[in-house]
Order: sequence, then C-alpha cells, then structure tokens
Amino acid sequence: MSTPHPHSAAHLALAPVLISIERNLARLRDCTDLEFEFALELNDDNSWYRDPAERARRVQNFATRLVDLHAWQVTPSPDRHGLAVEHGEYRVTVMLGKRLADYVLDASPAVAPSVTLR
Repeated sequence: MSTPHPHSAAHLALAPVLISIERNLARLRDCTDLEFEFALELNDDNSWYRDPAERARRVQNFATRLVDLHAWQVTPSPDRHGLAVEHGEYRVTVMLGKRLADYVLDASPAVAPSVTLR
C-alpha cells in the first residue's frame, strides 16, 4: 500500500484548514461562558438548538466561521464527538473535546465551573 499524496490545491490546504478549525474549537473549549461566545460570534440564541444534531451544527458553524475551507466539507461526525473534514476519498476528524461533546449530546451547562482564587 502506498502513501497517498496530494492531488490538488485543496489537498495541499488541509493543514491550514485543520489548524484554523482547531483554533476556533480551542476558543470554545477555553471560554468561560460558552453560550455567550456562541451568541456573540454567531448572533444566535441557544433556544434555536433543541437537539444534538442542531447543537452539533452550531459548533460546526462556529468552528468554520471565517475559515477558507478550500473545497473541504465539514460536518458533525456520526457520533457527534467531532467534526469530519472531508474531500473526495479523504477524511479527517477533529475531536470536540469533553466540554463541547457534552454540550452537543446533552446541552449540559454552557458556563464553565467557576474558579475560586485564593
């Protein structure tokens, strides 16, 4: 079996696409108020997202906002624990992380636990 090589400009753009998506997801993972971050960036409201599929698309919209996808398609992974980045026969899944997966699967609280400083 040979190692696949890039066949198009889209294939060469995979690394920047993945890095941009990961950076956006990191912003969500690290924010103190998940709902506020969604509302601010997407100009929407949590009440619009009633089930896991809709919340997964909300995370997808945030993760791909202002990202030049170079013909790569991004969709929630079937298990809703990540985002599938696909082009032709190639597919890479970027994992959401526990906090975002919990939000997608069961709409757990959008606010991170408070931290007590001493």
